[in-house]
Amino acid sequence: MKTSFICLGILISLITSTSCTEPNPSPSPGGDGGHTSPPIVTIKTIAGKDTKPGYADGAGTNSQFDNPCQMTIDKNDNIYIIDQLKSYIGGTVIRKLDPQGNVTTFATGFGAITDICVDPRDGVTLYAVDSGDKLGVPNGIFRITSTGQVTRLSTSSRKTYEDGPLATAKFDQPVGIVMDKQGNLYIADGLERCVRKVNLTTGMVSTFAGKVDMNTQVCNYKDGAANIAEFCRFDDLTMDDDGNLYIPDWFNHRIRKISSNGTVSTYIELGTGYGKDCRLEDATVYYPHRVHYDSNSKQLFFVDQAGEDINMVTTNDYVFRLTNHVLSSDYADTSPGHSNTCYGLVVNKKGEVIYLDKFNHCIRKATYIWPN
Repeated sequence: MKTSFICLGILISLITSTSCTEPNPSPSPGGDGGHTSPPIVTIKTIAGKDTKPGYADGAGTNSQFDNPCQMTIDKNDNIYIIDQLKSYIGGTVIRKLDPQGNVTTFATGFGAITDICVDPRDGVTLYAVDSGDKLGVPNGIFRITSTGQVTRLSTSSRKTYEDGPLATAKFDQPVGIVMDKQGNLYIADGLERCVRKVNLTTGMVSTFAGKVDMNTQVCNYKDGAANIAEFCRFDDLTMDDDGNLYIPDWFNHRIRKISSNGTVSTYIELGTGYGKDCRLEDATVYYPHRVHYDSNSKQLFFVDQAGEDINMVTTNDYVFRLTNHVLSSDYADTSPGHSNTCYGLVVNKKGEVIYLDKFNHCIRKATYIWPN
């Protein structure tokens, strides 16, 4: 029986990937309530035909996904999944997976949607960003009601950078989105290597953090005040209950933290070696791609190794690599080199980690229990 994910390039990953250094034996690793042993993880496919791409609505594994890339969850535990049909060639749709396991097509008519979030004020309204990667379709921001009605809020036909009124502001490659409790949107502008802020009340766009230099393609790494901090490349961001942003700066191999006042710091550092469970202060990452803060458990989840490993930061600041502790799974294909890759995750009210396996075209559920 497999006890860990089998991922593309696993031999390389074992040599070069990182998550944590060997933890100090005192204090012992722990999760909520001071657990001294890592959790036991069980993985089950809940939607999509494992390893079989397609586009079909239906119940559970009778449904099919083509190229699922990101997801979010509303207050009713409905999960919304971006399905990039044929990698933008066929456009993008948003699929809905309800708590009973039924998959339906929720919203259509997009070009290249790359991320989606829920409005925390009502828990059901969605916002999405279109990167503009599909030829002939401008990038921009969309509002989507709980019934699937779509409204475009911005249009930027040119890939460039300009703050100001939302109607005329320009984004280079908006790829990530999250909203705070006041209704402000934060956009990961991938090619300008910065975080943009959209105040929907005033309709103004500003640069929240990151030093923008439009005359160079070189990206750097620097912590500090918002206007001097530098990032390299990130496609995702999440926000905790205190308004702090967490960003997987994957070309810098670090997870960055932006406080509510815009100050940028490094939350988890770059490192090398085979990952182990350890204290947060000793943790390291390699190619972090996704982050998700769960308000119910107050825990941060992140995906590193370019999608191969799911990690959890507990409330007492320990990092557990969940994919090192898989007791059982139902993968359709566990042959060497086969990719089981997480490119987005959410956590439901039961505490189950729901993640999309992009290259196997399905949605999986990771359930974990503490042994003590």
